[in-house]
Amino acid sequence: MPANLPNIKLEPDCTNCAAYCCVALAFDRSNMFAYDKQAAEPCKHLDKAHSCTIHDDLDTQGFKGCIRYNCFGAGQRVFSEIFAGRSWRDHPSEAQEMFDAYRVMHNVHEFLAMLQAARKLNLDTAQISQIEAFETELNPTSPWTSATLIAFQTCGTFEEIRAFFTGLRDRV
Repeated sequence: MPANLPNIKLEPDCTNCAAYCCVALAFDRSNMFAYDKQAAEPCKHLDKAHSCTIHDDLDTQGFKGCIRYNCFGAGQRVFSEIFAGRSWRDHPSEAQEMFDAYRVMHNVHEFLAMLQAARKLNLDTAQISQIEAFETELNPTSPWTSATLIAFQTCGTFEEIRAFFTGLRDRV
């Protein structure tokens, strides 16, 4: 991991999360999900302890999308750092704020993981410098809050990063 991202874990740790992915995100009935679920609606397979009751049988129960999903560590970061271990169940007045923060943090972590992967490509000095600049923006010195995350999603950085990745197509 780059030196400027020492404390960010980009792997999911469901035991230190409030199952944000199982609540915040919507899904449609398909070959990936066995039923329709609205955003902010808990999955019907989620128990009171934020655990999946069919985790060992996701594939056979029709939830291949859950198997493939990766939060890149955003869930536990939002749970522990932004909401100090508070759950949407125990603090329903904050639930929507938690879900919104999770969705943006997921984008932040996914981009950090993609930037790490991009470092393995044959890049020039300018591209490496751009990666470092993006990593700094995605990992500010001041801790993220739900308000700064929501504001960040509209500042243009996500679009700049997407354009940067499009420009790397010839390097893959």
